[in-house]
Amino acid sequence: MRNSKLTMIVILVALASAASACSSTAAQTPPVTRVATQTPWVIYVPVTSTSEPATVTPLPTVTSAGPLRTPTKAAVKPPAIVPTKSPVPVAPVAAATATAPPACNLGTVTQREPNNGASRQTKETGVGGDTFRFIWDPPGSLQGPGDPTVGYQLNISSTRNGATYYVSHNKFLKDAKLLIMDKPAVSALAGGSDVTVTWSVVIVKTTGSFNDSDPTFRPPGLVNCGSPSPTWTIALRTFS
Repeated sequence: MRNSKLTMIVILVALASAASACSSTAAQTPPVTRVATQTPWVIYVPVTSTSEPATVTPLPTVTSAGPLRTPTKAAVKPPAIVPTKSPVPVAPVAAATATAPPACNLGTVTQREPNNGASRQTKETGVGGDTFRFIWDPPGSLQGPGDPTVGYQLNISSTRNGATYYVSHNKFLKDAKLLIMDKPAVSALAGGSDVTVTWSVVIVKTTGSFNDSDPTFRPPGLVNCGSPSPTWTIALRTFS
């Protein structure tokens, strides 16, 4: 667009110059009769235009005031660990233990009477029939009189009733190694019907003393001083 305007200005200047020249010539010379076929003069003025170089204004260079920093990830703070409560210690369950050994060990008696499987009878109602004569031999450690706190525990039981007798070793030797269960006690074991009676003996020791006049009295602080004897049976039959 700029080149076109420049060309137009040059053409207008040229035309103005030509017009001025023609006016001066016409004043000095008579007018010339032009032939109708004469071609009018056209003045061409070559105009050269130099294209302006396209310049690009460079953007200002931004320089860093310091060394470039490499972006790094922000340190991630690990989650706080909440301390847990220590487990409450559970008291161990005591394992089942075998029968504790006797506090003292004087041995085991040897049963004599009634023999195992013996038969006895008692009255169905009232008192009558047999007595029970219990006889056993003391172990070798108790062959003569000795400690008055040592004795025997006689356990008698049936499906209807039961009884326990206590006698000191010295009293037992004095009575010729015999302990008698009377008829009323035997009848109580039967309870009016045929029953099976069991009996066994164990050596015991007391912190007090035995009551030799009452074998049903339990001395204080009894401990076993040996293993119980085998359990023997008596067939107790009733009669009317």
